[in-house]
Amino acid sequence: MTRLEDVLEATGYLIDGKPADGVLLGQAARDSRRGRTFAPDASWKGPSALKVYFKFAEDMPSEDEVGTWRKEIWNEGFSPLLWVISPQRIDVYNGFGRPRPQDDAKANLLTTFQTIDAALRELDALAGRLAMETGSFWVQTPKINRRHSVDHQLLQDLGALENDLVGAGLDRLQGQALIGRVIFTQYLIDRGIINGERLEALSGCHELSTILRDIVATRRLFDWLRATFNGDMFPPASATVDFDPAHLVRVADFLEAVEPITGQRSLFPYQFDVIPVELISSIYEQFAHSAAPKAGQRPKSTAASTDGVYYTRLPVVSLVLDEVMDGLTGKETVLDLTCGSGVFLVEAFRRLVHQRTRGSRPQRSEIRDVLYGQVFGVDISEAAVRVAAFSLYLAALELDTDPQPPEALKFAPLIGRTLFVGDARTIDTTPEARSTFSLPDGRRTFDIIVGNPPWSFKGVAGTAARRSSGGEAPTQPRGEGLDFMLRAAEFSHAKTRFGMVLSAMPFFAGSKSGVAAALHVVKTLAPVTLVNLSNLSSWLFPGAKMPAMALFSRHRPQPADQITLVQVPWAPAGQRTHTFDIAPSDVSTLSIGAWEAHPPRLKTLAFGGRRDLRLVDELCERFGSVSAELIKLGTGLRDGLIAGNPARASGDARALADLPLLQARDLRPFGVPDELPKFGLEAAERPRNLEQYRAPLVLIKEFLSKGARPVVGIANRDMVYTDAYFGAALPPLHRDSAAVLAGVLSSALAAWWFLMTASEFGLWKQRLFRSDVAGLPIPDLVAAAQTESGANIIRLAAQFSADGLDDTALLALDEAVFDLYGLDEDERLIVRDGLFKAGCEWTPGQNASIAPAQRDQLVEYTSAFVRPLDRWFAARGQRRLCAEIFELEPRMALRVVRFSLEEGQGPSRMATRRPDEALEDVLASIGRRLNVPLGSLLTGQRELRVHGPNEIIVIKPAAVRYWLPSVGLADADAVIAESMTRGAA
Repeated sequence: MTRLEDVLEATGYLIDGKPADGVLLGQAARDSRRGRTFAPDASWKGPSALKVYFKFAEDMPSEDEVGTWRKEIWNEGFSPLLWVISPQRIDVYNGFGRPRPQDDAKANLLTTFQTIDAALRELDALAGRLAMETGSFWVQTPKINRRHSVDHQLLQDLGALENDLVGAGLDRLQGQALIGRVIFTQYLIDRGIINGERLEALSGCHELSTILRDIVATRRLFDWLRATFNGDMFPPASATVDFDPAHLVRVADFLEAVEPITGQRSLFPYQFDVIPVELISSIYEQFAHSAAPKAGQRPKSTAASTDGVYYTRLPVVSLVLDEVMDGLTGKETVLDLTCGSGVFLVEAFRRLVHQRTRGSRPQRSEIRDVLYGQVFGVDISEAAVRVAAFSLYLAALELDTDPQPPEALKFAPLIGRTLFVGDARTIDTTPEARSTFSLPDGRRTFDIIVGNPPWSFKGVAGTAARRSSGGEAPTQPRGEGLDFMLRAAEFSHAKTRFGMVLSAMPFFAGSKSGVAAALHVVKTLAPVTLVNLSNLSSWLFPGAKMPAMALFSRHRPQPADQITLVQVPWAPAGQRTHTFDIAPSDVSTLSIGAWEAHPPRLKTLAFGGRRDLRLVDELCERFGSVSAELIKLGTGLRDGLIAGNPARASGDARALADLPLLQARDLRPFGVPDELPKFGLEAAERPRNLEQYRAPLVLIKEFLSKGARPVVGIANRDMVYTDAYFGAALPPLHRDSAAVLAGVLSSALAAWWFLMTASEFGLWKQRLFRSDVAGLPIPDLVAAAQTESGANIIRLAAQFSADGLDDTALLALDEAVFDLYGLDEDERLIVRDGLFKAGCEWTPGQNASIAPAQRDQLVEYTSAFVRPLDRWFAARGQRRLCAEIFELEPRMALRVVRFSLEEGQGPSRMATRRPDEALEDVLASIGRRLNVPLGSLLTGQRELRVHGPNEIIVIKPAAVRYWLPSVGLADADAVIAESMTRGAA
């Protein structure tokens, strides 16, 4: 008979009978969650806070019972899976699917497995611990998506409710206040703080929805709540609103899940005692951006979007607070100068209480001490500050283990005490906040400063206004996040820890002013860790106009002149679950001096590695730039024409009127259409000079529309081109130089270079700036045209112009460019992989990067790995490597390669082995031989190199991106460094 323990052992959640990291059993699993009826027998929490629940039953429960469990799990918002296990079978359910009124269990059943060895192996490959840890589960289960989870669904329903109230004539702010009041009341009811008897005594009804249909009963209930809880929960101003009965009825319909159009009831899925309190803060984003347009009108920017207000998703909050609050006592103070709805403050408050009580059940007095004395916030929006107060009160109630009687739960106001409405730049000078933020000898300081300050770019006027405000610090040219960072530093002491979410743009900026501003902040707060979140822009801050960066300071020991850089990769799990994982290879370091000396190094290290960094530096030393080479030819790279609004076009364009016009969609690689319309205008906003339109023209498209290779063409006749292009007009005697330039710009080397150094490409948009192209190192164009490799490039450019692109010929072009630059085999490999990485800016490339690595790809990785080691061993003695590739089933979550030392000279040997046993057995066998608990070490690590006597085992997730040849070179470099450190022979 199969037991729960057998299933957990077979799927990696138990290792040799002991729980793997993140696994809780029995009462510990039950104590880890809030709920009503569902009591798990085990749970697993992964590195990104996702949970899997396991429930064992001798007899399979009814579908109605499973539906009840699923509803609770769905309301938690973090559980993609529920396993229901019996001796006969295992049913796996989708935890993110919205609860259904009927047949919920059937609708959300993902798959069923019989409890036999073969089926358990299939279950392990699908949803075992390694499949969850490595992300392979998400590749196999497209049905599970966070779009259907409680946070998305609640915000969607509340948005519809708000718009209905406003459409029925209620002021938007009053409507938001009513919704917030109802949510709080329903929370009290769901939590049992107010029971049915109390409701009936107050209003004559047992249910809130019924009360809302009676305006007298509603007023009586809200008056009692305001008197009982006090504080900022029910501000007096909003309490005086005399709501129309129709408005209250619409809210009552929401609580009864009445469909507004049909009037039919369904299932009200929400359980406010189970929903995470932090989700309340996300309602603020919904409200802050909810200026709905009138029929026929375009949406208008709200104050929130103009000011750069964006809800900080809970995974980012966890990332920040995990770092800055690790190892604290619970007595520290926390400040957020741009607190918004308080999402950072709520979670920081929770953690402070937990740290202060060392995990024991907190007393109400301890909770209130932290609430009233350790958590501080400022925001310019009064509505946001009220939501922050509301959220903190809810969190305090949640932490209270015995929230009775209601009359004993009265709160003191937070606004004006720890939360303040005002401008962070001047808050300490206002009468309301002066006593809080000022001390006799200066400003008050705080132990932890966190936040997500506005990133907004308010144009040239906004930048000028900030620059004119005084101060000697360099000013960020676009946005003001770094300004807030420096302002926050004024409230810090020498050991204050910082965790802030900022725009990534100034850290990777092409502008000198942007880099100067970022450098100034990093030097001021050193030592610093930067976490680049730009790969997650599509879901992390989907409404923002810049990619994100998290900056941490003074939270971990490290040299003050060193930046730790973390590059968070795109992953299908993150896209669908709004979580992310960081592997050891995603972490690197760079000195502040190295960054300051050559700013593109920071981006190179983020998107490449040490070898990319060396190659970038080497090319810059060996060659001049495109700009410098064009200057030698008496020309330069220019922006195209801007026609502008004809009513305001004042530039004389008569000299251009008869020339053909190349517009944004006209150019194909190496091909300029024969038939083009005439420009035809006599005036334009920026017509440019006629000389820049003279042939031969090398034209580079600004946007990379279909792939990582820039779209470059050669025009052999004069023509006007728009600002969709950058162009260089070369002298007629240098047509061959034009072909060489076009070939280089179309090559893998250019795609790699732009990924490593361009200001936006890879970070934010599939776009190049003129300065990006101008900065590409390139050999002397005239001399290059006379070389054999140059001749090959010229020939291929002509072939492409006549016949179009050809994949085989493109590879030949890459090789000719590599020859022209004199790249060795390792450098060529780095560049080819750079082209692959650049292609991951598009969906096909992303899918290719996460596909399971096949044998050929493992062979390429292994060949690259052994090459530098072959050279190392050849110089040191009489030994060589033998590489053994484990050919595991394609669906397996990991790939394994073993390298062993053997006597003898010559190149390394390579072999493949197809093991008969399952992946877990392979790992267990290796672990026993090396006396290393591989199952435990792999938890949360994602990548592992295990050293044994004369052997190294490399274990990584199956995704291709972990097994690129360039990664093999980097891994070999790491092994050599480790061996030298250990003094190995």
